[in-house]
Amino acid sequence: MLKGKYKKYETLYIYSFKNSHPALRELEDEDLIGVWEEDGVSVLFFHKPKEKLVEELMKKYDLELDVKDVMPYESWNEKRVPKPFEVGPYKIAPVWYEGEWDLVFDPSVVFGEGSHPTTSMMLELSWEFYQSFGNPCRVLDIGCGTGILSLFWAKLGAEVIAVDINPLCVKVTRHNLNLNGLSAEVIEGDIKKLLPIKVDLVLANLYKGLLEELFNLPPFWKSRFYLVSGFINIMEKELLNALKNTNTEILWRREKDNWIIWLLENKEKEG
Repeated sequence: MLKGKYKKYETLYIYSFKNSHPALRELEDEDLIGVWEEDGVSVLFFHKPKEKLVEELMKKYDLELDVKDVMPYESWNEKRVPKPFEVGPYKIAPVWYEGEWDLVFDPSVVFGEGSHPTTSMMLELSWEFYQSFGNPCRVLDIGCGTGILSLFWAKLGAEVIAVDINPLCVKVTRHNLNLNGLSAEVIEGDIKKLLPIKVDLVLANLYKGLLEELFNLPPFWKSRFYLVSGFINIMEKELLNALKNTNTEILWRREKDNWIIWLLENKEKEG
C-alpha cells in the first residue's frame, strides 16, 4: 500500500520465497508495499531494492529465496493500469489521481483495479441490481481483493461483509474503506470454513474450481441472490452442471471478452 513519501507506484522490487514465516506479516519498512502470502509461500513487494533487508530476513527466519524480479508497475497485473472509471452515477479513481471522486482506492498489488472484464461486470451489474431490486441490507463479498466491490456497496448503504484468504487483500480492503470513511466487516479466512453466512446478496468473483466447490456446499446456499463471475464461456457448461443439484435460477447472464457473469436467485425456501 502507499504510505509515507510514496504517492503512487512506479517500480516493483519483488522477492519471492519458497517458504514463509508469520513474522513477515508484522514487517515494517518505509519502502514496503506489501507481503503476499499464499500456499505456504511469501512474496515481498518494495518501492526500492532491499537486498540487505532480504538477506537479514532470510537468516533470521530461515527463508529460502526463490525469485527476485524488478518490473514497472504498469506491467504488473496483466498490464492493466489502474485509472479512473464510472459506475452508474459514481466516479471512482486510484488514490493518486487529483479531482473530485465519489470513491478512491489504493490498488496495491492485489486484484480488483476495475478494468478486468469480471470486475467491471460485477460493478455494472451491482448497479443494475440496485436499480432493479433496491438496496439489500446485507452483502457478502467473497475474495474481496482491493475491496472495490465492498466499497461500492458500502457507498450504496449496504451492510457489507468482506472475506479473503489472503492477508494482504484484507489489509488493502480495510485501508480503502478507511480512505473513504466507510465501514464493513473484513474477515481473513477460508470462506468454505466460514459458511454459512446468510445475507441478501453474495458477490463471488472467483476462479472456476472454487466456484464448483462452493456450489456443492449446501451452507453456501443460504442467501437469496448471487452475482457470480470469474469464469470464461468454455467453462460455463461445467458450472451449469454443478448448479443442477441446487434450486437456483439464472436471472441475468452477461458476457464480456469471453468472461461470464450470472445473477442467480436461490428459490430454496427457508424452513
